[in-house]
Amino acid sequence: MRWLIVFLLLLPTTALAQVASETLAPAAPVEGSDLTPLEDAEPVDPNAPRIIAPPTELRPIAHLRGLDKMTGRVEDIFVETGTTLQWERLEIAALTCRQTVPGEKPDAYAWLEIRDIRNTLPSFVGWMIASSPGINAMDHPRYDVWVRSCSTSTGAAETGSANQSD
Repeated sequence: MRWLIVFLLLLPTTALAQVASETLAPAAPVEGSDLTPLEDAEPVDPNAPRIIAPPTELRPIAHLRGLDKMTGRVEDIFVETGTTLQWERLEIAALTCRQTVPGEKPDAYAWLEIRDIRNTLPSFVGWMIASSPGINAMDHPRYDVWVRSCSTSTGAAETGSANQSD
């Protein structure tokens, strides 16, 4: 009786494997179509950009906003790219800041490393996007930091996102 159960359990698996191998076999080009199999396709240029993103330009200043969740105090923070500054108990390093070019939807992207001075490991490392702060947010029990914009000076900070509220 056991061999019958094992046989019945294995039967669908082998049938599925056969169907999958037939389905995944390379297809012949359809006559009258411009489609060709992948083997005949031209190689992809390794230097070509792989992600389609809006055109951006580097800016030397990252305009961030910080929130102390315990006191409710919100403060603007300006960090020069390539430098680290201390705000409250956080060390914030802005490695790069990119702003979309005029004519595109206003947005800013900053690569940040944020570390609580009481910890050895960073609380956040990665890209933050001004228009979508929740996509890659910092997880800290007391502080919240997000990108507002990227600018050329601290006095003339541009709006980082059209839908961002003050």
